[in-house]
Amino acid sequence: MMDSEAHKKRTPIITSSKQEIATHITDVGRLKHYLCGCGAAFSNVVIVFPIQKVLFRQQLYGIKTRDAVLQLRRDGFQNLYRGSLPPLMQKTTSLALMFGLYEDLSCFLRKHIRTPDFATHSMAAILAGTTEAIFTPLERVQTLLQDHKHHDKFSNTYQAFKALKCHGIGEYYRGLIPVLFRNGFSNILFFGLRGPIKEHLPTVTTHRDHVVNDFICGGLLGATLGILFFPVNVVKVRMQSQIGGEFQSFSKVFKIIWLERDRKLTNLFRGAHLNYHRSLISWGIINATYEFLLKVI
Repeated sequence: MMDSEAHKKRTPIITSSKQEIATHITDVGRLKHYLCGCGAAFSNVVIVFPIQKVLFRQQLYGIKTRDAVLQLRRDGFQNLYRGSLPPLMQKTTSLALMFGLYEDLSCFLRKHIRTPDFATHSMAAILAGTTEAIFTPLERVQTLLQDHKHHDKFSNTYQAFKALKCHGIGEYYRGLIPVLFRNGFSNILFFGLRGPIKEHLPTVTTHRDHVVNDFICGGLLGATLGILFFPVNVVKVRMQSQIGGEFQSFSKVFKIIWLERDRKLTNLFRGAHLNYHRSLISWGIINATYEFLLKVI
């Protein structure tokens, strides 16, 4: 009799524990796409930031790779990762939103809107990209910190944010239009083509080969999209390197750059080859790490 009563007293505790574990697993399941995107972004920034910095100098000044590398050498190793905190914050957050929101919005739209899968996924990709644009201020500050013309004005992320404060909230969002355009359309192409590209790669069975295929798939997509949207990023960088003054339109800034570079398409794409290789490595790391973490979590 006493054993039976003791068993009854223990049962609710055991049931409660199981419910808590089930709830915890469900919460982790809901967040896993966000967590995997965050982890993938962190790995990418740490590895690729020095290459990105060389590319940035080429986009901003239209100089050759050798000259950009020499600029960084003159700046010294202590300045090599200068400006890395904003992209670390921005990339980990934006990629968490990119992957997480895309999955959540795709599920939500499939349940509530009857449209073809392509339209559903495209809408989810654009909405995810638009949400990412909230973190444009981090991208903006990264631009200022990487430009050696601003080295004497501020030495860290906090000072850069503080310097923009007196110009109003809009100053943090310079270059928003090219960011929205780039994020939305690149997301559509990335999520839309990622599956088909992987399907056309050789069939693999081992875990290591799956990682290689994910790297190749992400790298090819990232490199192609990097070239496609390269002029958009050139204009964005120019817009975001300015502090104060007139907010110029995308078309006006593009025209200024076009004239400065002697109306030559090759000059507009200066640094594109490095961007191709950087994107190949960067998005290869992101996609492979994301898929790896997705299986682990």
